[in-house]
Amino acid sequence: MIKAFRPARALAFGLTGLLAVSVAACGGSAVSSSQASGPVGKPQQGGTLTIGVQSQPLSGLDPIMAQAFNAKVMASQFYEGLLSLGPSGQIEPALASSWKEVSPLEYTFTLRKNVKFHNGDVLSAADVVYSLERIVNPKQNSPYETLYELKSVTATGPDSVEIKLTAPQPSLLSLLAQPWSGGIVDKAWTQTKSRNDLMTEENGTGPFKLVSYQPGSVISTARFAQYWDQPEPYLDAVDYRVIPNESTLVQALESGSVDMGQVSLPSDMETVKGRGLDVGPTYQIGTEWMALNTLTGPLANLKVREALSLGLNREQLIQIASQGTGVLASSIPPVDPNGCQMSPSSPYYSYNPTQAKQLLAASGQKNVTLTLQIQSSATESLQTVQLMKQQLSAIGITLNIDVVPFNTLVNNLESGNWGSDMLTLTSALNADASQYLALWFSKGAPSTKVNSPQLWDMMSSALQETKGSAARKADYQSICNYIAQNVYQIVPFASPSYWDVWSPKLHNFDADVTQTRLYLKNAWLG
Repeated sequence: MIKAFRPARALAFGLTGLLAVSVAACGGSAVSSSQASGPVGKPQQGGTLTIGVQSQPLSGLDPIMAQAFNAKVMASQFYEGLLSLGPSGQIEPALASSWKEVSPLEYTFTLRKNVKFHNGDVLSAADVVYSLERIVNPKQNSPYETLYELKSVTATGPDSVEIKLTAPQPSLLSLLAQPWSGGIVDKAWTQTKSRNDLMTEENGTGPFKLVSYQPGSVISTARFAQYWDQPEPYLDAVDYRVIPNESTLVQALESGSVDMGQVSLPSDMETVKGRGLDVGPTYQIGTEWMALNTLTGPLANLKVREALSLGLNREQLIQIASQGTGVLASSIPPVDPNGCQMSPSSPYYSYNPTQAKQLLAASGQKNVTLTLQIQSSATESLQTVQLMKQQLSAIGITLNIDVVPFNTLVNNLESGNWGSDMLTLTSALNADASQYLALWFSKGAPSTKVNSPQLWDMMSSALQETKGSAARKADYQSICNYIAQNVYQIVPFASPSYWDVWSPKLHNFDADVTQTRLYLKNAWLG
């Protein structure tokens, strides 16, 4: 019997510049903005790379708490999983040199020999058992806890681990391949540290180790000389300089005072590209989520929701609000391996103001007024909702925009006391496609504002789909179509959250779809 879809115990969503979660495998469409830096001669050892970042890690350096995007950027250099993601999204060995699927409910892993943590401790099976049990321990409140179906994790020898599941889990290997959702820690070291210690200290097996942490200023790292994958990394050091303002970051990139950074505005991307800097691929990651309260208020009426969707000119939103970089999307970003591909023929996706007015008249509701909450720092999303307000006024819907602090919006979402008809957040890539849906539609969760047993059944089935990736992708496409048919959520478009930008003197760097620089260890300065 398929179990009920579990509500997430912690938010698993991404906000542009604030929160992000990783992709299960690097898939989906991408358009290159410029050529990635290719190898130039033989790799050279040495040099310090300076990276401009928007802020220090908001959720700290502990990998199982690394929900903030800037925390994942750090975790990807300090920590590793049993497995890793290859450039094309393939699962590859990492701390485990090999693995075997004994059955859909049992996996075995053989650990790599003589892997060391940054403090010199040698990796053991006990560390792996501790790390995975720690992730799913409810007391830790890790955002990745509910993604696992672990029954037991057992050390079957000093270098071997057995994982047993309570149910088939197609996403298991992908979760174990992320430095955050599957990051392995040193048991002895971690047990001596408080939660506050783990915010600013680390002891992983990754290619770089922490040297100094200056809050709001600079986080310095150095090459880990005993890294298991020699001769990598090639860089001697990587410094992360906090530069909150994007225009200041662009100036720093142009002047060469920083070697790498990320920009969110298409105009800034074009500017730095015009200055001869390398720009990574375009990934339509940032999905504009407009969550609807379908339980109370005007949006409890299906005809009003249908009118709302038909009253939006998504093509105009893409051209103006995203400056032409967006694509039609649904709850699961199209760039995700299980992402949904939407089109003008998707239910209620075409712009039809005449039909929208007819539906409003048939709804029996007059002078429909909706309140939408948006976080105060989301300037890009504000442009989107302001244009939506203009479009909806043409069909007779008044949209009031309530700009609130980020913490207020999140508290309203978590408590279920929205104080509005709609909430707006921007997604990033999740460790598993089920996370996008869990945030908004988990049965019994305070944040859920739909009552749909059919949707919950579809979500449960997709979560445990065992017929392969194609079948799972089809399941999620059906869910997205069902959400669109019932207008449980409005998604105007998905557009890039960031573009990776770096100096041409950095060679052999490949920007990955997680945008956390998973392959920085391969790069060198020359």
